[in-house]
Amino acid sequence: MTSTKYIFVTGGVTSSLGKGIIAASLAKLLQAQGYRVTIQKLDPYINVDPGTLNPYEHGECYVTEDGAETDLDLGHYERFLNVPTSQANNVTTGRIYQSVIEKERRGEFLGKTV
Repeated sequence: MTSTKYIFVTGGVTSSLGKGIIAASLAKLLQAQGYRVTIQKLDPYINVDPGTLNPYEHGECYVTEDGAETDLDLGHYERFLNVPTSQANNVTTGRIYQSVIEKERRGEFLGKTV
């Protein structure tokens, strides 16, 4: 069994630099060489998803088969790799915060400081 490898494509805080196209292209090249690939989009904004973001500032959102409003890059990933994406492929800081706060409210941290 081979170990999992990770490649990160980063590039500052400016949208529309082409990071998503570069990531999708790199994944396609690896896929063409026989590697099994998946792709993950990590967004630092506090919004839970890009559905309510101003499209002039962030760009359009992409709706996946499971109905999730995600970053437009997921559409590029699907087309380049010919594999479906879902909400699981797009993580935002807001979604992480929401999950932690919901667990804290349910008492899952047993009174510990989070």
